[in-house]
Amino acid sequence: MEAKNDIIVALEFGTSSIRGIAGRKRPDGSVQILGLEKEEALDSIQKGVIYNIDRTTLAIHNIVAHLSDKLGVRITRAYVGLAGQSLHTEPNTNKRNMETTVKITPELIDNMLDINRQTQYIGADILDVVVQEYLVGQKPTTDPVGIQCDSIEARFLNVVAKTSMRENIEKCMRNANMGIADFIISPLALADALLTPTEKRSGCALVDFGAGTTTISYYKENTLRKLVVLPLGGDTITGDIMNILQVDQEEAERMKRKYGLAYAPTMVEQPKQIPISNERVADENQLLGIIAARQEEIVLNVGNQLKDFIPNMLSGIITTGGAAQIGDMATAITQLTKITRVKNARSLIVSADVAEGVVAPQGTSLDTLIALLMKGEVSCTEEFAVEGGETTTDTEKEEEVVTGEQQTADTPTEEKEKQEVTKKKKEKKTSFWGRVKKSAQKAIDAVTSGEEEED
Repeated sequence: MEAKNDIIVALEFGTSSIRGIAGRKRPDGSVQILGLEKEEALDSIQKGVIYNIDRTTLAIHNIVAHLSDKLGVRITRAYVGLAGQSLHTEPNTNKRNMETTVKITPELIDNMLDINRQTQYIGADILDVVVQEYLVGQKPTTDPVGIQCDSIEARFLNVVAKTSMRENIEKCMRNANMGIADFIISPLALADALLTPTEKRSGCALVDFGAGTTTISYYKENTLRKLVVLPLGGDTITGDIMNILQVDQEEAERMKRKYGLAYAPTMVEQPKQIPISNERVADENQLLGIIAARQEEIVLNVGNQLKDFIPNMLSGIITTGGAAQIGDMATAITQLTKITRVKNARSLIVSADVAEGVVAPQGTSLDTLIALLMKGEVSCTEEFAVEGGETTTDTEKEEEVVTGEQQTADTPTEEKEKQEVTKKKKEKKTSFWGRVKKSAQKAIDAVTSGEEEED
C-alpha cells in the first residue's frame, strides 16, 4: 500500500469557482492525481478576488472535507495559487557607487535585494522578485559576485498584487482551520509547466485566455520579463452575446463554442439562421460579428502589451486556456498583432495521470492545478484512524503509548495526578472535523443571518 503522508494538496481561486487537487509526485517527476473537487463561488469570487469571506470559507471547507473523505486522510494545509486582475510586474533598480574599487560579495547582493523588497506600492505587496541582471560598471551580468568594480546597478522585476487578495485568502483559510503550505504565483507555475527551456531562452509569451481574465507572461533568456493580467476573457464574449441577443448564460456559452470564430473579417454569403430561445432565430453573421469584435479587442490588447518585445520573440506566442480554443484564434493573433509564430500549448512538460476512480475533464482545464501541484514540496496531510468515535492521529497515539508506559512505573499518587492531567487534555481536545464543522457552521450562520437582514 502506498503511503498517505506524501500527498500534496493545492487550491486555485478562479473567476467564479474554487478548485482543489490532491496528488503525489513521483521520483521521475511525473504526477498522479488522486482527487479533484470544485465549488462554485459566483457570488463570492470575481476574477480571482474574494468578495465574500463566509461563503468562500464554506467552499474551502467542502473541498477539503470531500478530498479528505475520499483519500482517508486528514488534510491540514494546502498550497494556494495566486492569480487575478491585480497581478502584474513592476521594474525597479538599486544602484551602489563605491568610493574605491571593491570586490562584490554575496552580502552586498543580498542587501540590495533586501532594499528592493522594502519598496512600497500603494495598496499592494511584493509577492516575488525576479532578478533581471546586474550592471557592473557598464557590463551586464547575472552573477556579479567576485567581480572588482566601483559601481553596481541591480535591475529587479517585482511581482505585485493587491494586499487584500492575499489577506482575504488567509482569512478564509484560517476560518476553515486550514494552514497554508505556501503561496504560489499561478501564471509563473503554469509557464514552468508548459514552456520548454528553448522557448523561454529564445523569447516567447505565454498567453492564458481564461474565462474572466487574459494573462500574459513574457520570457527571454530564461527569465520572466513581464507579467500582466487583462480584465477581459471568454466570459466577456459570453456576456456580449447574452446582452445583444437576449439569451441566458448557458445558451450564450453554447452558441459561442459551437459557432464562434476569433477572426471573421468578411460576411458569410449564405448565413445560417441559428435557433435560440422563445422560438426565435439569430443571424449567423450577427453572432460572428459580436464574437469577433470582442475577441479583436482582447487580441489587440495582448499585442499592445507585447509590442516592445516582438523583435525578440523568436518562439512567438504560445496560447492556453479555455477561451483559446475558439476557432481561428491563431489567425486572429497573426493578423492583428503581426506576430507570425503562434501555437497552442498542447501538453504539460511532465506527464500526469489519474488514479483509478478519479474523473478528470479532458483538455487543458487542469493545467494550472497540476502546475500548482508540481510546485508542492511538503506533505499536506496526516493519517488518522477512528477509535471509539474519536479521530486520532499517529502522533496522538504515540503520545498515549508513552503516557501508558510512564504510568506503570509511577507511584499511585503520581499515576493519579497524571491521569487527571490526561483527562483534562482530552476534555480540551476537539476532533479535527468537529472544529471544521463548527467553523463551517459559523460561516453558514453568518451568511444566513446576512440574508435574513437583507430580507
